[in-house]
This record gives sequence, C-alpha cells and structure tokens, in this order.
Amino acid sequence: MKMKVNWGTGILIVIITFLLAVIAFFIFINNLDINLVEDNYYEKELAYQERIDKINNTSALPGEIKITMQPGIILIQFPGIDTTPVPIGSIWFYRPSDPKKDFTVPLQLDDSLRQVLDISKIDYGKWIMKMDWDVGGKQYYYEETVIISR
Repeated sequence: MKMKVNWGTGILIVIITFLLAVIAFFIFINNLDINLVEDNYYEKELAYQERIDKINNTSALPGEIKITMQPGIILIQFPGIDTTPVPIGSIWFYRPSDPKKDFTVPLQLDDSLRQVLDISKIDYGKWIMKMDWDVGGKQYYYEETVIISR
C-alpha cells in the first residue's frame, strides 16, 4: 500500500525540517567555546606604545636574539647585552589554540647570555614566545613563534 503525500503535507514537512535545522544550528553555535586572542585587549591596546618602545630598544641591541630548537629543549641566545644589573624579566609561552595552557618562565641567563628551557613536557604545536625584560631601567620586548614537535 502506497502512501500519498499531498502538497500541503510536503510543504509542512519541509518547513518543520528547516526550523529544526535552524534550532540545531543555534544550539550548536551557543555551545562553541570562543577564545579571544587576548583577555583585556582594550587595556593592552592602550599600552601598545610602551611595547613599541621596548621593541625599538630590542632592535638597537648589537645583535639578534637567536632561538634554537633541539630535542627536548629550546636554547635562547641573547646578544651582547650589559648584565651588570642582572636582567629581570620573563618568557611567556602563549598557546593561540588553548589559552588555558599558557605559562610563564622567569628569565635566568647564564654567564654566556643563554637560557635553556626544557620543553619535553610541553604540548606539541604552535606556541608564541613573548620575552619581556628590563636591564638597569631600560625595557626590552621580543616575540617569536615556535613550533614544538617530536
């Protein structure tokens, strides 16, 4: 026995299906976890001139900061900077895909102006290293993207 569907029933089925799809779409969108690139981005934008000054100070150093990836470590080599006042600062590892994994490491240079970071327990993927330090009242900032893989 064949069931016949007339025009009115067909249109009603299409409208109900469309409404269910729209409702499902809105439920899906509302349950997405939206991560802003940075929290408090407005306040950080106001302080951006300070960062530009720090970047200019970093550019004026006698050489470039070199970041080398080796198995299980990141080696950061600073150029010849004055270390009479000990550099004070931090290295912030920023994970664009999951801000809950961000962490900060204090800046601790050895006698040859290097810092070795253990990355054996860090998740694979893209990280942005943001280094911010101060030497005798002069402030510096450097940022570089690193891909951690095994």
